Amino acid sequence: MADNNNNENTFIDNSDNLFFEDIEGEEGKKLVLEESQQLSLVGLIQNRFSDAETARISHEHRWLKAYRNYRGLYDKNIKFRESEKSKVFVKITKTKVLASFGQLVDVIFGTGKFPIGVRETKIPEGASEYAHLDTQNPTPGIETSVPEQEEEEVENPFDVGYEGDGKNLKAGATFSNGKFILEEEAKEILTDGTSPLPQEIEIKPAQLASRRMEKLIHDQIEESKGSSEIRNALLESALLGTGVVKGPFNFNKTLSRWKEGEDGERTYNPIDVRVPRIEFVSVWDFFPDPAATNIEECEYVFHRHKLNKSQLRALRKMPYFDNDAIRECLMMGSNYEDRYYDSQLRDDENDKAYGAEKYEVLEYWGIMDAEYLREATIDVPDSIDDLDEVQINA
Repeated sequence: MADNNNNENTFIDNSDNLFFEDIEGEEGKKLVLEESQQLSLVGLIQNRFSDAETARISHEHRWLKAYRNYRGLYDKNIKFRESEKSKVFVKITKTKVLASFGQLVDVIFGTGKFPIGVRETKIPEGASEYAHLDTQNPTPGIETSVPEQEEEEVENPFDVGYEGDGKNLKAGATFSNGKFILEEEAKEILTDGTSPLPQEIEIKPAQLASRRMEKLIHDQIEESKGSSEIRNALLESALLGTGVVKGPFNFNKTLSRWKEGEDGERTYNPIDVRVPRIEFVSVWDFFPDPAATNIEECEYVFHRHKLNKSQLRALRKMPYFDNDAIRECLMMGSNYEDRYYDSQLRDDENDKAYGAEKYEVLEYWGIMDAEYLREATIDVPDSIDDLDEVQINA
């Protein structure tokens, strides 16, 4: 612990026993943890976040310059004489950024659908390359002829009757050989390999499976507004040079559903389903490992969230969150402090309420030593050795 009377460093104590060192300039205050706090998981994560935040200051200045050129704003260091009011500012940067953004959107979304495709491999594994309907050797259990009509009239297979007669078609049912069969039963009729006869039906099971998978992925991404998230990342990539997309990750979604009871009354019966979602992350809230040169080399990354009270309360519905800790955070009040670049990113520089009632939540993705996690009272499976590294999300 440094002496507070030292003129070189000034430490400010707070109620959490964390100490901040004043740094001259726009960088603000740097977190300095005690040795005992560095041994804790929270202290280690905060220390890594402090390193990542400090290491990207040079990039932040470059981003601010690009943002001001895009908006047509003067640099804050530019001063005018009393006889001067303004200078001509030609928005060349905005024209170039919007042009490059339009070209990226045309290339990625030129087909009219999300840029993800699923195709089968040349030699599929776990499925036959070809399958056909063998008409020469009928499958046992499937009738190939209709019995002769005697006294009773042959039942019309297309006659589904009325509601409640027990003849409703099941999902996936198809008509084959005079009978309605399910899709699973139809798969059993097919024979692996190519057909020796040209008139027989021949399909590629792996191709059909990949098409169904692609259709499912596009439906899920469309439900989560994935195209809009990708467009936001493309705009920031053209403006600042980097665009970040996070995911896909699972999240719980409530589907509205009404169910009709036996008495004929309809009741609201929603269901919760788990669906994937991709998310746009602004570079201003993305803090990677400063020692890495690409995302594959990052030992950890941070996603900083600025949440209001409602968003912080919503974390209680997510798994692995502590309700008591969230309640305590709400009672403590907001903790987000403006960075030096926040005022320059705001449209109204006189707006001082940007960080009011905002909670800073750090989302950590990275590796930790298994032995360290066990000392930090984190449950680690016994099959993992102490010398192994474990991927964690905190």
